[in-house]
Amino acid sequence: MTKILLVAMIAVLATATACSSGLTRGDRTGDEAHAFLLHSAQIIDKLDGDTPGEGNTFLIIKYEVEHLRSQRDAQRQWNEQIVLASGDDFFDPVPLKSLDNELWQTILASGESRTGYIAYAVPDEVGDFKLTLTFPVSGTESVYEFRPVDIRISANADFVMSRLDQIERTRGIPLIGGLLASFTSSPIRYLGIILVPEDEVNQLLEGMKGFPEDARLAAIEAYLLSHGHGKLE
Repeated sequence: MTKILLVAMIAVLATATACSSGLTRGDRTGDEAHAFLLHSAQIIDKLDGDTPGEGNTFLIIKYEVEHLRSQRDAQRQWNEQIVLASGDDFFDPVPLKSLDNELWQTILASGESRTGYIAYAVPDEVGDFKLTLTFPVSGTESVYEFRPVDIRISANADFVMSRLDQIERTRGIPLIGGLLASFTSSPIRYLGIILVPEDEVNQLLEGMKGFPEDARLAAIEAYLLSHGHGKLE
């Protein structure tokens, strides 16, 4: 029985390994002419004056291309080498006026590398993505599978406001509210990221006292932006 279980476990592991691309953010791949590195993939609401349209959000990919050959590289249309999909849905890249260092095409000297961004407008509810890169010289493909980092200010601000409201309700409980709040005090954390440190919760609450809901939300968004949340890497 032990041998049978061992064989079954090995078969399951082999199948899982065969189905996995093995590439995600931070992984480097290449052929004899180019190397490619996917630095980051971030979901963001808007970028200065650029908005993705109703029901969409921006997916901003930061990547690096390196030329490995001894001679100068020809001009490459990297946006045509990259295919982004989620399930059966495919997405075209979109140019953004407010996005610095968009990397759609390059001409590289020997050993030179460049890092830049490419942006997509994707539906709000989409989570998992597959990026297929076709190397222009060899025609070989590399596949990245990833879930973007969610840095949407609107989602973060909504979460912070709900937590602050919860803290205020707890403090408002007669006789024991203050005590309960002190026992349950903690930083406001969303998706593993601390958005409001514990020692700044009271300051944020005091600063918004008497504000209507829209003004509270705007104040929280301003706070998050000023503390580096919702910005591209």
